[in-house]
Amino acid sequence: MRFAPMIYLVAFAGCSGPQTDAEMRSLYESKKEYFTALVSGIDCNVKKSGILWRSEKEQSSTACLDILEKARIDGIGIDPISQGIMLFPSGRGYSSHQKGYVYSEKELEPQFTSLDVRPNELQPYQRGFKKIDENWYITYEYVN
Repeated sequence: MRFAPMIYLVAFAGCSGPQTDAEMRSLYESKKEYFTALVSGIDCNVKKSGILWRSEKEQSSTACLDILEKARIDGIGIDPISQGIMLFPSGRGYSSHQKGYVYSEKELEPQFTSLDVRPNELQPYQRGFKKIDENWYITYEYVN
């Protein structure tokens, strides 16, 4: 039974949830210039369908891949709900609670003061938002 603590530790690490709002806001603020560059459309050609993942090196420009890495973002795509640009942070982990970033010029709803815990008003697969800067939001989705 001396392996039981190790198995528990590995299982617990594999089920880690998303970053806190404060951690996500801190990443955004420390990498704001790269976040802005990603949504500017100059170096990254974001397509209407599909997500450009950092691991898909053959489908993107070197400049875009470099910005994704510097921003600590794994993927970028058009959000079908808001029509804004969605950024998928690195290290999201595997959890039924998913968080990311959305850039949208239109106001997104519903907004919450905290997305660290699933808001009771949100149903599974419904998204909630927290505004962190002009046109920038943290998005939360409980995917059950």
